This record gives sequence, structure tokens and C-alpha cells, in this order.
Amino acid sequence: MQTSDVLHTLERLVASNPTIRLAVLTTSDGHEIAAYPERPLVTQRVAAMSSSLQALSDAIVREASLGIGRNLIIESDAGLIVILGLTGFAPRASLAVLASGTGILGHLLWAARDCCKSLERALDEPIAS
Repeated sequence: MQTSDVLHTLERLVASNPTIRLAVLTTSDGHEIAAYPERPLVTQRVAAMSSSLQALSDAIVREASLGIGRNLIIESDAGLIVILGLTGFAPRASLAVLASGTGILGHLLWAARDCCKSLERALDEPIAS
């Protein structure tokens, strides 16, 4: 697997969903793995904040004995943010997707989950040298 494969997967997500403004793949400790479109200062902050929010949502789910958290949804008057955990990786990785206010939540979740499946497959492949 190469970083370019991950970037291409994120690019496809954004290109196929016109309301998506940003997609960031991050580690559980807040480091950006990849982002599309690339906006270094913005994506670094989004990576840090989304990993913190993912950790808080996981803690709430555990505290409430609701199993394992899958995703986090933030709705505002100007848009949507979904943060989805990728499965099968330690440390945990997550995908943050930011969309404008015209997006439909169900469509955004479907597209983000589909992207996560593609990322999980890509990240499961051996690293190319």
C-alpha cells in the first residue's frame, strides 16, 4: 500500500460527493495520515480534534455499556461532520469528513462508510517499497 493509494481513495470520495469539502484520515493520537484536498494547517487541526472527539465518543459508549462505537455525527447550521473509525487496526485510525450544509446525512454516511471499507482494504495490503 502506498500513500498515493490512500490519497486517491480520499480524492474519489470528495470528487463523487460535491458537498464534501474535506476528508482526513488520522491516527488515534491525532496525526494526519492523509487528507484531500490538502490544506496543511487546517487538516492538521482537524486530525487532532477528530481523534480527540473519537476518543471521547468511544469513552461515552463504553461508559454506557453500548458496545463499540462506530461513528460520530456533528450537525451544524452550515454543514455536517462525520467521524468514522476504521476497523481492524491498532492503533485505531479514523476518517473525518466535512460537508457543506446542503448534504444529506444518510448519503454522506453511506459514502464515508464505503470509503472506509476501501481504506481498510488498501491499508491491509503490504507496504510497497
